[in-house]
Amino acid sequence: MEDPNQFYSTSKETYLSSILERFRLTGEKYPEIESLSCSDDMQKLFSEGKSEEISLEDIVNEIDVFYSISDNMTIPIIFAYCHSVKKFAGASIEELNDYRKQVLLFCNE
Repeated sequence: MEDPNQFYSTSKETYLSSILERFRLTGEKYPEIESLSCSDDMQKLFSEGKSEEISLEDIVNEIDVFYSISDNMTIPIIFAYCHSVKKFAGASIEELNDYRKQVLLFCNE
């Protein structure tokens, strides 16, 4: 995955990069969303050497696909990002749907 301090060509990439940098700096210290994290999936991508193959543009495109479904519009971007990471890490359609349902439940609480 790319350097979050790099300047990107689109506002979407710059925005996502700043969110990810803030998220990284906080150390993901939000117990209420820890179960909705994608840390394990990110670690899997790193350990398998796949992280270098995924660009921020790829992630932005995947997030665009995610938000093209109107029911997903209420989901915060960090969860859309995690959904994308999980997909890149090889999660099945069923696993992705389960994750989305968990996120929707959390967002509606």
